[in-house]
This record gives sequence, C-alpha cells and structure tokens, in this order.
Amino acid sequence: MKNSWFTHTEVFLLHEIVGRLDRFARKHVLDTRGISYSEFLVALAVREMAQPTHGEVGDFLDMSKSLVSQMVAGLVAKGLVVQRRDAQNRRQVRLALTAAGRRVLEKIYQELAHNASNLFDVLGASRPQFMESLRRLREALIAGHAHDARNAATNKTRRRGPRPDHRGSQ
Repeated sequence: MKNSWFTHTEVFLLHEIVGRLDRFARKHVLDTRGISYSEFLVALAVREMAQPTHGEVGDFLDMSKSLVSQMVAGLVAKGLVVQRRDAQNRRQVRLALTAAGRRVLEKIYQELAHNASNLFDVLGASRPQFMESLRRLREALIAGHAHDARNAATNKTRRRGPRPDHRGSQ
C-alpha cells in the first residue's frame, strides 16, 4: 500500500502490528502444531471460561455459532476439547479442554510469550508505560462498546413509541 495520511494514523499502525503478530504466531507457532488460529482462539476461550457452550464462546470471541462449531469439531478430532451435555439442561453442550489440550495450549502460550517478550524488549524502559497505554485503550473501547449498546437499546425503545390505535377508525 502506498504511504498516505491513513497509513500514518494510530488505527492503521495498530491494525498493521496486530496483523503482523497474528501472522507470526500462525506461521511460527500454530502451523507447526497443526492448529489453526481460529481453533487456537476457541481453545483459549474454552480455557478462560468455565465449561462454556458454543454460543458463549461465540459471544466471547465475536464469532458466529456455526464457526465456533466448526472449530470445536476440529479441536475434538485432534483430542484437544471434549463436549458434554449439560446436566441441568440436556439441550446444551458444554466444552472443556482435555489434558492434551491444556498441554498444547501451555506450550503455545510459552512460545508466544517468549517471542512477544523478545519483540517488546525493543521498547526498553518505556515498556511498562506502553502496557499501561494498551490497557487504557482497551478499557476505553470496552466502555465505548457498553455506551453504544445502551444507546442502541434506548433508540430502539424510542423508535417503537406508542402504537396508534386503528380499531374502529372507519
């Protein structure tokens, strides 16, 4: 892409950095273990949540339920995740990592953390300040998302408004 005003913005720079980090992780860590990036994200979500459903993982990752189901099928076939019917609601399927899944995720995490640590060492003494800035950006985005959701709900209620009564209006 040719340099333009946009390629020099913070948004583009963050987008480019995240894309490069994702590609590095995929090429040097995930591909060597036969796990796709999407499968890795789903496995991480299963690890972070307490026996989630497909839908809960989808909400957490902002993925469709069908995409989560595809990723789960791959993880189950690789012996990294198991699916169990919920004891209280037999219609729901709960997900959990297997022992092999926990080991694979731990190895991936260690390798990614090592690579990231080496990469972020270029920041030197400003690294803690950079981390704090990233946390503040994340919190602002989360707060903005919550604000947008509240506004959307309010606007939806306003649009409905009172319904006209058409009975007997002839």
